[in-house]
Amino acid sequence: MRVNESLVIAAEPAAVWRIGGDTANVADWVPAIEKSHQVDDLRYATFAGGGGEAVERIVTHDDRARSYVYEYVSGPLALRVYRSSFTVRDHAEGAEVLWDAEFEASSAEEEPALAEAIRDIYRSSLRALADRVRS
Repeated sequence: MRVNESLVIAAEPAAVWRIGGDTANVADWVPAIEKSHQVDDLRYATFAGGGGEAVERIVTHDDRARSYVYEYVSGPLALRVYRSSFTVRDHAEGAEVLWDAEFEASSAEEEPALAEAIRDIYRSSLRALADRVRS
């Protein structure tokens, strides 16, 4: 299943990337994440509200392209496969942030609810990123 969200932010793409491209510190702008840190290519993210800890592998990180790809390694979500990309592009009104995921839930029945949860996280996070960049 695929999930795609995007948001245009009235700010310089480099400013958006400085915050959004900092893979270790996603807790600074992702409301669903209470704390985060990174060791080598592994990012550890603790979900807010006692939701548990996820481990994600940063597969690629390209500052010139302002893009990175990560995969879910382990955690509380019922995922068999999860691969996501986060990209900041130039846009006539500032920066366009694209956040895409392709995933398989542990069971097909769980996929629609999981897709909606991921969409909600992406949407709220993109709004929070925009607020943070503008502050």
